[in-house]
Amino acid sequence: MVVRIPDQYLTISGTLSTSNIIMANWSRQMWQGVVNRVVRALASGSLGSNFFSAVA
Repeated sequence: MVVRIPDQYLTISGTLSTSNIIMANWSRQMWQGVVNRVVRALASGSLGSNFFSAVA
């Protein structure tokens, strides 16, 4: 049986804080690169079809 996932569970959001002075000054573009690598890593795993997009 396949059940539709309720909309409130389709998106995860949050805030990331760092005390590392170098990372704290990274641009949004730098963080987007990190997020893109994370999405690729998740997409290549056993639940890969569940991960397709992320925005920094």
